[in-house]
Parts: sequence; structure tokens; C-alpha cells
Amino acid sequence: MDNFFLLAGLAWVIFWLYWLISAMITRSPMKRQKSSKWIDVIFWTAIAIDFWSLFFPQFVSGFQVQRVILGGTVTELTGTIITFLGLGFTVWARVHLGKNWSSMPAIKVGHELIRSGPYNIVRHPIYSGLLFGLAGTAIIIGELLAVVAFFLILFIFLWKIWTEEKYLLLEFGEVYAQYKREVPALIPFLV
Repeated sequence: MDNFFLLAGLAWVIFWLYWLISAMITRSPMKRQKSSKWIDVIFWTAIAIDFWSLFFPQFVSGFQVQRVILGGTVTELTGTIITFLGLGFTVWARVHLGKNWSSMPAIKVGHELIRSGPYNIVRHPIYSGLLFGLAGTAIIIGELLAVVAFFLILFIFLWKIWTEEKYLLLEFGEVYAQYKREVPALIPFLV
């Protein structure tokens, strides 16, 4: 069990290091941007809850640590694989997006509509991959707090998608509207 916690934790640490370095390298000027401090606070609080549950479960007490997902080797191995696949998909999307990426809903100067690679599978593969990775981690942790954190982040991503899509429709018009009709937002073949 501890090995799965360690593997997932290590995957997240490596992921976030890559993410921070990548964000610093690919900065480019903004044309249109939306930032919401309360969304940032909720997002980082939910991330902190997941990591606190993962790395310091002995400090979290009460009903939050009640296991709501059955544990065991198969469950935790499955969660670890899901975490790795989700983070891998996110990195693939981030690399593919290049200088068009922004941490908040934004349109960059010279922004391009990317429809290839993971963007041919879902319109928001970074969010899809992160949600998949977080779901895997919540499965490993198996506790109510991790599940609540997952749903908080899902809510935030849905808000970000709604905001981003308004910008993308303004920027790309019918081309983006057609893309929306052809490619699901988060889950291949569904949503």
C-alpha cells in the first residue's frame, strides 16, 4: 500500500516540477484573460487537501479519513495506473499546446486553435488528464476528503471550460463552434 502512495506522490511531484518549468519557458503576451481569485483559492485548497491526504494521512483525523473506496492491492494499483495515465495525457496535451497554454482562461497574442493530437480526442485534454490523474489519486487514498477535493477541482475546471469557450468562440467564431460540435469537452465520445 505504501508503495502506491509513494509512486503516486512521486508522479505528482515530477509532474508539478515539469509544469512550473514549462510555464516559465513558454510565456507569451496575453490578448484576453480572465482571472478569478476565489477560483484560484478553491483550486489550490483542493490540491493541498489531496496532497495532505496523500503525504500526511496521519495528521488528518475525523470523518474525513473514513475510507469510502475499498482499499487493497488491486484498487491501489488501478489508482496508480490511472494517475500515471492521466498525468501522461496532461503532459502530452501541454506539450502539444505549446505557447498557447495559460494557467487561467486566456487568449494569447497570435493564439492558434489546436485540433490535433490530444485536442482531436477532447477539447480540454489538460483538464481531462488532470481529472483522470486526480481520480486515480483519490482511488489510492480512498478517503472522503480526497473524493471531495476531486469534485471541487471538477467544479473549477467546468467553470474554466465555460470561460475559455466564451473566449475561443469570440476569437475563432464558427471554426470553434464546429470544433465544439465535433469533439467532446472532457470525456471521449461523451461530454
